[in-house]
Amino acid sequence: MTQFSALIVEDEATIAELVATMLEAHGIRPTISNGVTDAMRQIDGQTFSLVLVDLTLPDGGPDALIAAARARGSHVIIMSGDPDRLAGYAPLPRLEKPFRMKALLEQVRQVLPLAG
Repeated sequence: MTQFSALIVEDEATIAELVATMLEAHGIRPTISNGVTDAMRQIDGQTFSLVLVDLTLPDGGPDALIAAARARGSHVIIMSGDPDRLAGYAPLPRLEKPFRMKALLEQVRQVLPLAG
C-alpha cells in the first residue's frame, strides 16, 4: 500500500488537528505547520503527496509556498473562509471554511488514489 503524506499549513490548531485526524484515518501521514516559514522549511526537507494551505497565515501570504509545493510535485488544496480569496486561486482545488470533513475527503480523493 502506498503511503501518502500531507502537510497541513493551518494556524488554527483545532482545524489542523481535525484535518490531521481525518487524514490519518484514511492512511495519510499528516504533518502540521502553523505558518509559511515553517511550511517552507518542511517542504525543503521532504516531499509531501498533498499540501493543504490556509490562505490567511500569520507570517505572510502563501503564494511562494504554493508554488514551491507544486514545483516539488505535491498536490495542493487551498482553504479559506473568504470566498473571494479562494476564487483568486482557481483552478486549484479549494475548501471554503467552515467545511465538513466529508467535503475535505472528497477533495483529497480527487487528487490522491485512496482506497475506499
